[in-house]
Amino acid sequence: MIIGGFLGIYLIGKETGDYPVELMLPITIGVIGGLTVFLIISKWSQKRRGNVPEIDERTLKNLQKYFLGALYFILIGSGAALLIAYAMGVKTIETGLLILCLGGVYLITIAGVFVVKRI
Repeated sequence: MIIGGFLGIYLIGKETGDYPVELMLPITIGVIGGLTVFLIISKWSQKRRGNVPEIDERTLKNLQKYFLGALYFILIGSGAALLIAYAMGVKTIETGLLILCLGGVYLITIAGVFVVKRI
């Protein structure tokens, strides 16, 4: 993540000619802070649960079935939506609209994973 942040600083500097090196400290502190929070929560969770696994074979099977169904639904639904839009005469699609639709698909898929994992 730090390398990605520094790459972003490089790309900003390459585009504008001014490299904002003052962003290096917040990037580094943010990554180290996030890692620390993750490790603390992980250790606390491990002490609380012991050696009991988070998920079992049934949950894995349910997740596999869900992702397979979601994949087919997304592929068939996206294809149908594109064919309908083409039939209606739409020749170009705005990139912002595609990002919005993809974000909605991600949110629905993630919400479904939480539901499937709890069942």
